[in-house]
This record gives sequence, structure tokens and C-alpha cells, in this order.
Amino acid sequence: MTGQLNIRRNNNMGNEAPIYQVRYEDQAGNSFAGSMDGRELHDLLYWKLAIDASDETLDREYERLLAEGHITFGEIDLRESELAGAGLKFLPAEG
Repeated sequence: MTGQLNIRRNNNMGNEAPIYQVRYEDQAGNSFAGSMDGRELHDLLYWKLAIDASDETLDREYERLLAEGHITFGEIDLRESELAGAGLKFLPAEG
């Protein structure tokens, strides 16, 4: 399924280690969401999801996430099974 992957750093000042909110939303409005620490997020991007991007692109986007606090991968194809297998929870479209 084609959709958009959005990742944002949660700026919780009471927590030393940042937590990241991850959300993948497909074109029908269904989404998968979860939160994770930096190590889990790195594993998600590089090992758990089959993002069609070079390691150089992933490195650049991961560094941008650390610096700016958010990144978006637009129009990427991911399978429901890999999203669920990566620990993201399914959220059906409202309506």
C-alpha cells in the first residue's frame, strides 16, 4: 500500500532520551502509529521497514531528524504485515 511515513521527535522536557512518534498513513486514510526511542527508530528505518532508499539517503534523513525533529517519506510502499511486525498499531480510517 502506498502512503506517507511521518516521524516527529516528542519534545518532552522531562525525559532525557527523546521519544519519536511514527505514523504511516495510506491513501485510504488507514494508518499505523507508534512511539519509540532513537535506537528503536534507527532499527525501524534501516532494518524493519523496506523503505526504497539508499543507505546514504537514510543516513541524511536520520541526521535531519536528529537536527530538526521531524522527517517525512512521501509516497512510499509498505506492507501492512511489515508495519505491524515493526510494532506499529493499526488505526482504521474514521468515517
